[in-house]
Amino acid sequence: MITSGFHPDPQGKIALTARIEAKAGSSRSVGRRLPRIDGWAKATGQAIYGADVILPRMLCGKILYSDRPHARILSIDLTRARSLPGVAAVITAADAPRRRYGLYLEDQLIFATDRVLYVGQPVAAVAAEDEGTAATALNLITVEYEDLPPIFDPIKALRPGSPQLHPDIDRYVAHYPSVKYGNVCMLTKLEQGDVDAAFAGADRIFEENYRTQLVHQAYLEPHACAAGFDPTGRLTVWTSTQQVSICHGELAAALDVPMTSLKVVPLTLGGGFGGKLKTHLEPICVLLARAARRPVKIMLTSKEDLATTRPRAPYSFRIKSGVTRDGFLVAREVEALADAGAYADHVVGTAMHLVKLAQGPYHIPNARAQARVVYTNNGHFGCMRGYGMAEFSFASESHMDTIADALGIDPAVFRLQNLCREGEPILSTQPLRGVNIRQTMEAALATSGYWEKKGRLAPGRGIGIANLIHTTGLLGASAAVRVNEDASVSVLSATVDIGTGTHTGLCQIAAEVLGLPAERVHTAALDSDGAPWDLGSIASRTIYDTGNAVRMAAEDVQSQIIRLAARSLRCQSEEVVSEGGCYSCAGGGEVIPLARLAAMVAGGAQSPLIGYGSWLAMPPFAEPVGEGYGEAPVGTFIFGTHVAEVEVDRETGLVQVMNLTAAHDVGRAVNPTCVEGQVQGGAAQGIGFGLYEELALREGRVVNDSFLDYKVPTALDVPCVVTALVERADPTGPFGAKGVGEVPLMPPAPAIANAIFDATGARVRELPISPERLYRALVAAKEQDS
Repeated sequence: MITSGFHPDPQGKIALTARIEAKAGSSRSVGRRLPRIDGWAKATGQAIYGADVILPRMLCGKILYSDRPHARILSIDLTRARSLPGVAAVITAADAPRRRYGLYLEDQLIFATDRVLYVGQPVAAVAAEDEGTAATALNLITVEYEDLPPIFDPIKALRPGSPQLHPDIDRYVAHYPSVKYGNVCMLTKLEQGDVDAAFAGADRIFEENYRTQLVHQAYLEPHACAAGFDPTGRLTVWTSTQQVSICHGELAAALDVPMTSLKVVPLTLGGGFGGKLKTHLEPICVLLARAARRPVKIMLTSKEDLATTRPRAPYSFRIKSGVTRDGFLVAREVEALADAGAYADHVVGTAMHLVKLAQGPYHIPNARAQARVVYTNNGHFGCMRGYGMAEFSFASESHMDTIADALGIDPAVFRLQNLCREGEPILSTQPLRGVNIRQTMEAALATSGYWEKKGRLAPGRGIGIANLIHTTGLLGASAAVRVNEDASVSVLSATVDIGTGTHTGLCQIAAEVLGLPAERVHTAALDSDGAPWDLGSIASRTIYDTGNAVRMAAEDVQSQIIRLAARSLRCQSEEVVSEGGCYSCAGGGEVIPLARLAAMVAGGAQSPLIGYGSWLAMPPFAEPVGEGYGEAPVGTFIFGTHVAEVEVDRETGLVQVMNLTAAHDVGRAVNPTCVEGQVQGGAAQGIGFGLYEELALREGRVVNDSFLDYKVPTALDVPCVVTALVERADPTGPFGAKGVGEVPLMPPAPAIANAIFDATGARVRELPISPERLYRALVAAKEQDS
């Protein structure tokens, strides 16, 4: 059934929330709209962010960044900086380990050594008594460079004779089936069916090129961390990170020390969106603390953050599709080229991820896809919410509309007749499961009034549709659940709540297993000493992966409670009935509350009630499935559909998004309020990706390094977002839940582009669709018509 509720949006408008519900049985906690457990601390200012960390005798750390895109370092003179009163430490590569590290490819060092490879690369760092002294010390460091030829164009970087930015690439350790050469740090290929024969037999062939831009994650809180030593000399790092376990491991690798020699403590995050993964400031902060023998904190300014951190990499795509005359897709070929900047980082992962999903949410029996990730001197890039699929969705869903228009078929009808099917393999050979794309299309089309509006809107207005496919279930997760002596419950996890309500959802999952009110359960992100290993708050995985680990841990502790209850009730475990946190025998009689059983632990009559859960969605492929492809199978698949309605000013190219409907396949909404918040927030970011946001580079330098010039959508730019949650419980998810974190960002850009085309007949194939780009496209379309 569909239930609806009304929720005021930031502009005071009214947003309709449609919820297509699955009958999943009665629930005590899962499915309830519970308030977020971190809401009070954030609303009252009690949450501890990086800026709030103050340690005794703490110094201020600052980093000297390269101002050259490519240059040899001839000398670094630190004399004047070190002699400045108030300076406690000045360090360079000479004070850092020479061990390379990296997530996919070990190609990074903490500081530039003999060469700098991008503007913004750390060259030196200082620790001083205050920020002013630290800034003055940076200005006193003299670096002599010899400029080298830079490469800013990834296509030029591929040409024979181009300067090789990493001459030792063959010796770099790769954590995937590496295909790397020249300036290519990753090449991967996947193929299915007989693509050439399918193209030869196709009635029509369409080929287009698309480009997506360099985008910053635009979180409110800049990067910050602090480092200090305890009385035993052991290092502690306080940092704003999305990945406690990964940060811990990579930090130890970068410093070339055992992981047991340091501890990572996560802080409340003021946003991440993929921009606060792994390590960033932490190795430098530790080295400064070690050199100064005092605690050090580094906190970037907003300007430094925009100019030197790891934004979403730019991509270019070539898509070629073959179709029958009646509109059935028979073949597709995709080539993706990604600009990694100076180091591979997460760009390798984003390229690998999109290649396997290059068919989109469609039945295309013959397909091949290739991706290359290329070193340039443009910066040091990373990833953002959507992990490659936000970029590819713009290209592929725009391409779908081009085909539909040329064939004279409604874009929605064209999609409906080509939807993917349960059980068919994607390019990585994994069979699709949990396919609910038809349900999300039907929900979005009905809720938005698409059929009533298409072709009937006023001049200058248009409506567009875009679908998505994504994955959830990535690598491992573990958790522990402890029943305390007062019968309250603690969930022990390394998962950081980055503003998504993850901790609230994990509480609800544990409470559901134990039959307790969620208010009796608490979740906290522990430090790396106490937290079970977890990949972190990334990749739409926390509720699915960590949620499954919490479910298993809760089931483990529940089985211990039942055994204890059976002993107390003098019956068999199979006879124990649990209801509302109380235990009795099936035949009736005495009822024992959990509080009495938990008290036995304090009295020494029972060992601690602690359950453990360890979850891995899928093991790696037994055999390689393609050239250079290194991802494992995923847990399950996620689908969604957005419909956008726009108004275009033909005289200026200005676009206003009037309405946006977002239908998402969520499996089961553990906390519908949190899920709706994710959808609405992701939709806002998707609008920014489509219309406004772009880090502008000039010879490798960011030229719009403030939020005055880096445009993000405001409340005035975001319309009423209508959400439709399609709930069809997935058997692999905790209580049927799927991930939802990344996917709302993917469809808005192509849906808006398609709505613009519907309104004007102009197709823009490069993001963002700025007024200037759209105006040029409008002029070109007018000239073509004449």
